[in-house]
Amino acid sequence: MKIVLQTLILLLILSCSNKQSSEAKGNTIKIDTVSYAYHGFNHHRKLDLLSNQEFIRFESVASCFGDARIEKHFGNYIMTDSALKLNPNKVELIVYSSFPEEKEKKEMLDYGADSLKINTDFQIFAWKNKEYLLSEKYDSLRTFNLRNDFQQFAYFYNIGEEPNSSGNYLTRTKKDSTLNIAWNINKIPQNYRSLFLNVPISAKIIDRNKIIEKDELDLENDLISWRIKINKGAADGIVNGLHFTTKNREFSLDIDSTEKSISFGKCRFYNMNEQHFRIGTEMRTKW
Repeated sequence: MKIVLQTLILLLILSCSNKQSSEAKGNTIKIDTVSYAYHGFNHHRKLDLLSNQEFIRFESVASCFGDARIEKHFGNYIMTDSALKLNPNKVELIVYSSFPEEKEKKEMLDYGADSLKINTDFQIFAWKNKEYLLSEKYDSLRTFNLRNDFQQFAYFYNIGEEPNSSGNYLTRTKKDSTLNIAWNINKIPQNYRSLFLNVPISAKIIDRNKIIEKDELDLENDLISWRIKINKGAADGIVNGLHFTTKNREFSLDIDSTEKSISFGKCRFYNMNEQHFRIGTEMRTKW
């Protein structure tokens, strides 16, 4: 009888233990996360959308000297099949400095200060197995690039980098590699559709002018760049910002001025070898 009683007590303890474990699991809500990101040189952005309708937006910019600025925005969001709306309420700001001494400043703030405001409206665009968050407003700590998300996306699309490589806009690759969503220009806002080329544009260099500048870091040498004129213009579908390169990719330029039948651009790099861009050289938006 004693053995039977001990057995019943043991079973009762195990039963209570299993019940408590089961209740604990039931009370634990699994929060899934969908993440969009951009990774550049000393510059990273990430947006986590949690299944409880909260978001965490992270962005960091660092210098080569060890200084860095990190912003974390918190809040909730509303998402549909085609759009995302963020509603921030808190910001964590972290600043690292290495001069004149190493310091770290960290503070949690209410959202609202102009210097900490972020873009909150995005359009969702899908192509192949990639999903993009695109906005008409530029949204980044690093603001030297004057193109918004749609303009940057068009730039990378036209030179053939998308969907393998992207610019400074948020993307994610869907886990299901069998997804193959077709390209649909109608999902792009009307006023940006003309930026996307149906076919690559080919043009030839018809003139070039040398630009000589003083090198402030090396006063004994000059910085030489080139202004290039090509034989295609607005009538051929060329707009400011289009990128052209030679077949060997030794020389490239971005268009900054267009007329009806001609366009102009400047090479990004100094002291290029002139043999790569002689008059008559063919350049294309994509080879």
